[in-house]
Amino acid sequence: MNTLQLLKYGLNLTLDGYKQLAFINRFLKPLVFKHCKRLGYRLSTLEKKKILFYYPVYTVLACAQMYVTIKGRQLTKNETKRLTLVGAMATICDDLIDEDNWSREQIFHLLSKNLNEEGLTTKAKLLVSLNKELQKFWPLSEKYLKQLKMALEWQAVSGKQSDPTITLDEIVHVCREKNGHTSLMFATLMDEDWSKKELQFIYQSAIVGQLTNDSFDMYFDIQNGIRTYFNTAPTIADVRKFFVDECSKLHAMVMACDTSLKNKLNTIRRMSILHAFTLTALDQFQQTEDKYGEEVDWKTVPRKDLVIDMALNKNRFKTVGYMKWLSKVIPEPGDMLKTPTMKRKPVKSSALKSVGYNEEKKLLEVEILETGRVYQYKEVPLEEYISFLEAPSLGIYYNKIIKDRYEHDEVF
Repeated sequence: MNTLQLLKYGLNLTLDGYKQLAFINRFLKPLVFKHCKRLGYRLSTLEKKKILFYYPVYTVLACAQMYVTIKGRQLTKNETKRLTLVGAMATICDDLIDEDNWSREQIFHLLSKNLNEEGLTTKAKLLVSLNKELQKFWPLSEKYLKQLKMALEWQAVSGKQSDPTITLDEIVHVCREKNGHTSLMFATLMDEDWSKKELQFIYQSAIVGQLTNDSFDMYFDIQNGIRTYFNTAPTIADVRKFFVDECSKLHAMVMACDTSLKNKLNTIRRMSILHAFTLTALDQFQQTEDKYGEEVDWKTVPRKDLVIDMALNKNRFKTVGYMKWLSKVIPEPGDMLKTPTMKRKPVKSSALKSVGYNEEKKLLEVEILETGRVYQYKEVPLEEYISFLEAPSLGIYYNKIIKDRYEHDEVF
């Protein structure tokens, strides 16, 4: 991406941002305020930012518009309405789970059934009201409800990130699944029949987007005891390598999609404009680590060393350079494989699609039905593999015995 192309993509993204803000003011705000007035509920300053700005903007600009770029088109007005409203609802769901200890079953029950508001907390009443507004112009589809259930389940699991004993691998797994399934849920709100390769790209885009968010929430996450890759990895160099590897994998997945080269490059360039900010943040964190020494206790670091000031010209110029560089990180689709795959056989399971095993190397390979992701587990005894295949439920055995017991790599 050269300077003129960067200017074009940057201006288009900025214009899209202004359009979405205008749409929020025209469509979402009156709707939310109408129900808040009816319920006697006053949004806090933070709630206003999340419900009426951050979530509906991020959902449309950083997620949905990026997805349809691979199709060579823009979002329709009806798609934008669904995504904007569901984006606002998503942050209310997060608050009910994280702050009010609601279970994902309770949230799903609220959203999947036409319940009245009797006996609910005021915030839950607001969620029910907005969900009914959604159903006025879009009947909830089976695909949406199925993916919503998965997203809520992983949102509840994400509470583990407040556990100081959580491992780095567990953090990656939780973030990948939580954000990946949320992105797949957003994809169901669009009038598209996504291919398997496109869904893989959408799923992968979520972990890269989460890393970008985490880079700018470093201080907030540390103060609130939330463990992320940024404040848990041994060094910032490790974080940078992980981020670039995930971006490379994402771009390779885009290049593997069955669409025109123009659409692929447009998608990568659009993503690079958003994700390049992470590299600028990493530069500042590297300077901070150099200042305090490796294995720095991030809790003791002053706020000024952890907050990225994009008003500084040096950060702006640096980010522009990273936008150009990141847009050129385009590996061949096959380059994203970490280790060679093996021949797998289809299995009868509602959770798994195929399973393979290499007896000599004691490698077990599992393909997930929902996402198409393939995981390779190391040092799995033959007896374990046999027990796995003979289990009454392969999905239950995999989740309870295999997944968290053996060291693994994601190979696709």
